[in-house]
Amino acid sequence: MVNSSLAYEILLYINSFYFGLFATCELGTLILKSILIGNKHNSDSYWTTVGQDYGVLTGLFIVEGARLFLGRKGSLSERDIPVMFSVILTVPSIAGVLYLLIWQVVVLRIEYIWCTLMLTIQVLEFIFASMFIATMCRGQSYD
Repeated sequence: MVNSSLAYEILLYINSFYFGLFATCELGTLILKSILIGNKHNSDSYWTTVGQDYGVLTGLFIVEGARLFLGRKGSLSERDIPVMFSVILTVPSIAGVLYLLIWQVVVLRIEYIWCTLMLTIQVLEFIFASMFIATMCRGQSYD
């Protein structure tokens, strides 16, 4: 049987470093795209969409940071409530990454790689967090 707590903690540890890299690269890419493409398209609808991209990215940073904090806190103390909130926050976090992957103004090829890797880590964390919660909610066995 797989130790879901250990696998979940390892994924959270990896994601804490990858998220910093992802956030830095995504923010830098969005700034670069808004400068380079903004000079070509000077319409109000373009700037509204770019503002929406910045809003989604900011929301994703906040939600993902809170999700990682709650997941690490719950996993290390072996409590299921923070992990449950972390699992609930996984849904808007996945939605934010999907927005960056599909509905952004311009999506670069490198962003496909970054976002796909982020989605893979998040889905694996969701699976192992669900297994962790199931083992924590199960009654103790005194065999």
